[in-house]
Amino acid sequence: MGRIILLLVIAFLVYLVFRGFFKSATKPRDTPPATTEKGEDMVTCTRCGVNLPRSSATMEGDKLVCADNPKCLEVRK
Repeated sequence: MGRIILLLVIAFLVYLVFRGFFKSATKPRDTPPATTEKGEDMVTCTRCGVNLPRSSATMEGDKLVCADNPKCLEVRK
């Protein structure tokens, strides 16, 4: 009976060690805060339809488009 309790205690301690290790390994990285308290305005690219932050968009005439996205293609209608 004593050996079973000892094995259960050891198994529980091993569980706690591995749980703590994997929890710290999968912790999300800190993201930089938004530029304002409300965040940044999101706009839609008129060529591909992707939503992106206003700082990542450029103006082509009077339309907002992706600035540096090589996959941004003109949508054919």
